Amino acid sequence: MQETIRARVEADLKERFELAAKDQGQSSSYLLREFMSDFVRKHEENKKRDAETLLAIESIEAGRFVEGDDVFDWLNSWGTDNVKDAPTCE
Repeated sequence: MQETIRARVEADLKERFELAAKDQGQSSSYLLREFMSDFVRKHEENKKRDAETLLAIESIEAGRFVEGDDVFDWLNSWGTDNVKDAPTCE
């Protein structure tokens, strides 16, 4: 179900936005929905990334991590006859 949202903007901005939308062959309502959708998606991605970063920091502080050299050794073994097992946390 769609609902209406209102925002107060300067008349000049409204006019310029509507002209820009028309130049793009879109309605201003369509573009506003797209902008809002993009904004919310990016906001949610940032929140998820922030939470994952905090979990990673907690893991590191708790001593659960893989040494970088071990990861590079594993990656460098890909495509060779001696592919190594993925490193595990210490």
